[in-house]
Amino acid sequence: MKIILYLALFLLVVFVAQNADAATLTTSPRYDHFGPNDWLYIDLKIDGYVGGKVNWVVHRPDNSTSSGTLEDFPGGTKVHLIPRTALDNYFGTWSIDYTYNDIKKTAKFVVDPIVLSVKPDKDAYYSGDVMKVDITTSYFIPDATRAQNFYLIFNDKKGNPVKDVEKIEIPAVSASHLFEFPINRITHSNPLGQYKIRLQYYNTFVEVPFEIGDISKRMTIFVGLDKSVYNIGDQVGLNLIFSKLRESEAIIRVIHPSGDITTYELPVSSVITKTHLSKATTAPGKHNLEVEYSGIIQTASFVVQSSLSNVTPNVVVDLSLDKIKYRPGEIINAKIQTNLVTNSSNIWFEDPNGKNGTVSSIPLTSTDTITPHKISKDDIQGIWKMHVNYAGVRRSANFFVEGESVDTLDVASLGIVAPPKLLMKIGPDANVQFKNPTGIAVDSVDNIYVLDSGNFQIKKFSPSGKLILSWGSYGSENGQFKNPSGIFVDKKYVYVADTGNARIQKFDQNGNFIHKWGSYGNLPGMFQTPVALAASNDGNLYVSDSGSNKIQIFDSNGQYKDQIQSPVTEEAKFSSSNSIAFDSKNNFYIVVSADNRILQYSAIGAFIKSFGSSGNEDGQFNNPRAIAIDSKGNLYVTDSNNYRMQKFDSQGKFSASWGSFGIGAGQFTRPVGLALDQKNNLYVLDNANGNVQEFAPYSSPDEIVIPNWVRSHAKWWAHDGISDSDFAGSVQYLIRQNIISLPNGHVVSADSQAIIPQWIKSTAGWWANRLISDKEFAGAIQYLISRDIIKV
Repeated sequence: MKIILYLALFLLVVFVAQNADAATLTTSPRYDHFGPNDWLYIDLKIDGYVGGKVNWVVHRPDNSTSSGTLEDFPGGTKVHLIPRTALDNYFGTWSIDYTYNDIKKTAKFVVDPIVLSVKPDKDAYYSGDVMKVDITTSYFIPDATRAQNFYLIFNDKKGNPVKDVEKIEIPAVSASHLFEFPINRITHSNPLGQYKIRLQYYNTFVEVPFEIGDISKRMTIFVGLDKSVYNIGDQVGLNLIFSKLRESEAIIRVIHPSGDITTYELPVSSVITKTHLSKATTAPGKHNLEVEYSGIIQTASFVVQSSLSNVTPNVVVDLSLDKIKYRPGEIINAKIQTNLVTNSSNIWFEDPNGKNGTVSSIPLTSTDTITPHKISKDDIQGIWKMHVNYAGVRRSANFFVEGESVDTLDVASLGIVAPPKLLMKIGPDANVQFKNPTGIAVDSVDNIYVLDSGNFQIKKFSPSGKLILSWGSYGSENGQFKNPSGIFVDKKYVYVADTGNARIQKFDQNGNFIHKWGSYGNLPGMFQTPVALAASNDGNLYVSDSGSNKIQIFDSNGQYKDQIQSPVTEEAKFSSSNSIAFDSKNNFYIVVSADNRILQYSAIGAFIKSFGSSGNEDGQFNNPRAIAIDSKGNLYVTDSNNYRMQKFDSQGKFSASWGSFGIGAGQFTRPVGLALDQKNNLYVLDNANGNVQEFAPYSSPDEIVIPNWVRSHAKWWAHDGISDSDFAGSVQYLIRQNIISLPNGHVVSADSQAIIPQWIKSTAGWWANRLISDKEFAGAIQYLISRDIIKV
């Protein structure tokens, strides 16, 4: 019996050995290239498997190894699963050695790396700049609930985190992301110098250096004295221009010949600031002057003489310009004011190189005299000075000349038309300091809501401009915001496009959170970059998503209803839409900033028409940002980079424009928001000036009203301040605006040579001095044209 058992055992061993020798092992990675975050799957197959273990050894890209065994191959197959994530950073070529008895096989494959980049838009920044950071990755998870975050870390040149700037989290739900970062967040608590942006995604890091430079390298203070020689006891008149507003106060020091110093504190709220210094001329001799502002010191000097000069006693002279920035070809409207009218005044201009032009004499016929000066198309661009010497008293005013040249006939499109009446201004002041405001809305009782994006707040003001309440903070919780950019108010609620959180938030008008909807993604009800919202006449909420080039429609509770995709036709397509508004017919208009156009659609998304193009002429735009529609169907558009407002009728026909570059009444630097109240008063939000200006309705009365700039041209022409051809340009403008009608057979050409009899200047002078009406003046010009007395 034992012999039989030994024989059976022997035969079994021989059988197993023979089959093992005949077995084959196949290793097949599921993919040749696995994704950065993929688990690894290797399909194993053993033909002739008779039991036993398979040993394996993993060789990772960093030359580290691990090993183990696999058992139980049902049917001779098994999937070798290696769990891992992109956090392990094992990117590159992998190999796994498998051994079954004496059979060895190697599986090779590649785990693709995360290709990550971070690119700031510039290499150097200054305090007040906004850095635009472009983040791209080769791998992302489009589902926000599962996506990892990018982490932006700002370090100093030694690699230490900067003070007061926390790690910034950005959901990695797309291949690219543009993030805006105010440089002031660094400069508030950190010095100027070299810094680094460090971007982390999983355990992949990239780093890019950048510099925060000295603002003085691009900022200048211009100091103008009203004269160079003073008598003892005189006040010293200063005309200062700050190329950029950075602080609210400047320090002025007068260093007397004795070495004593008199110090003055000067409030600064405008780029042009004028002041008079008392107690600066107490002793004869040379005095040095220092103006310190935002860390910059600019110097000047003046002389105080011991004996009285021949200056006419008690003469007060002031010089002011209508703007601070002009283009070649424009006309400067300079006002000379004095308390004593005695004789003529000398004026001359100093170019950016310090070269003085020809001195001209102009008569002063009143205490307020407007004198024109046309900037030549060939004049040097830069900072100019206008000088006035009247009765021995000198004054000067600085101005900028820059940009493309314009023709005289185009001057009307440069913001010379007077704005409608300014009713109110909100900010900046001790109570209101906006930071990157992006949106504005007015409710049914004329309360004003400003989206103060940089402070992550909504500020509510009474109709008189008094701050009532503020709410909001930075974050992603209910009532918190990340870079909000759009706001809409109905009779009961406030809706906010919370752009950085890819959602809409709903509040009551007391700031209490009601509801939210949306998240990052491409599915219905999800957003990429919601930037603007408005309600149709039936109460549906339309949300413009500039990241996906579509408009989604919701009911007032956030329930998704439909969407409107950008059409494919060139005329009708939209992208990067910044504003949306509805008219009384339930058609909506959107502002397409990138194309400088306004598009009109029906409520169901049927394209109706478009208007606008790139430029600075009437009806053209340069980065339009917002639109509003009054109760009469008139459209108002913020033409941001042309520093003006434009008005159109309901058909999109240009009606009027006003505004110029600056911070004064009716001036703009970056108008980005619009709203209308129940009286059709217009509210303009200026992002750069940090203010809201309220204007009365801009109406077009039935009687003939000629723009003030034409009246100024007439007055200048009557006093030989401008040429016949320049004044003909004013007449041509009146013809183009249908204020003056051409008789049959008459045509107007911008290239024609104007012929205007000298005696007509009397008529122009009478009208300029308001001795005859606009209608009488227009009728006189029209009559003279019809009789070929004036040829234009």
